[in-house]
Amino acid sequence: MSKEKLELRVLELLEEFEDKLESYPTVPLTGKILVDRDDLLNILKDINVMLPDEYQHVRWIKSQKNQIVDEANKLAEEILSNAQSEELRILDLAKSKEREILTAADSRMRELVNEHEIVRMAQKRAQEIIRDAEEKAEDIRVGSYDYAEEIMKKVEYNMEKVLATIKENINELEEYK
Repeated sequence: MSKEKLELRVLELLEEFEDKLESYPTVPLTGKILVDRDDLLNILKDINVMLPDEYQHVRWIKSQKNQIVDEANKLAEEILSNAQSEELRILDLAKSKEREILTAADSRMRELVNEHEIVRMAQKRAQEIIRDAEEKAEDIRVGSYDYAEEIMKKVEYNMEKVLATIKENINELEEYK
């Protein structure tokens, strides 16, 4: 069926629906009418069948919105949990490396204690190693926070996309009411 014929048929069905509503008897003093439910439901089903696939898709999305939001929340929690675990792992690794470096520096310093110049150089080198280790530890800590922030921003972006799609679909549905 062509688009124009479909539109005409939908309009005919809507007119039929309206005519039936106007022809039903009213309940005295209430302004309400008695309707043949099956008759009106059949007309609405005929209209729904003729709607383009896009409308059917929107109806499906609307029916699935809670599932989509639940899945997005679950994914966000999983990503957050993974990011937190990764952060802890990176921090533990940084602390372990820092301890190794400090232990190595301490051992090397003790070996060179006997000679004054060597001791001075060792102390200077130990300070550099400690400073480097602290900088590396700080870099790793900052990197893990940046990584967690990046993951959270991706989750936020994905959730915003899902919510925007849902809002668009709801708006489209409201426009076709």
